[in-house]
Amino acid sequence: MLATISVRKYAKIAALGAVGVSLGVLALYGLIAFGSRPTPDGGIDTTQAILTWISAAIPALAIIAAHLAYVKVLLDESKLPID
Repeated sequence: MLATISVRKYAKIAALGAVGVSLGVLALYGLIAFGSRPTPDGGIDTTQAILTWISAAIPALAIIAAHLAYVKVLLDESKLPID
């Protein structure tokens, strides 16, 4: 049963899902950046905000880069003919 399932058939859908994950991580980073911005009414100062943005950006960029690399692999796989 499992031997008859072709990865190529679902590669485009999986690539779209990986793009969706990348956009979701980017949106989550935007929410973190928006929530940690310095405001005149109080909250964290500029130094702590920049530190938060950098520390949140590093894993977010790593996750996005890994998923976009996986998108490229999946789209290349989907272009191959089905056996």
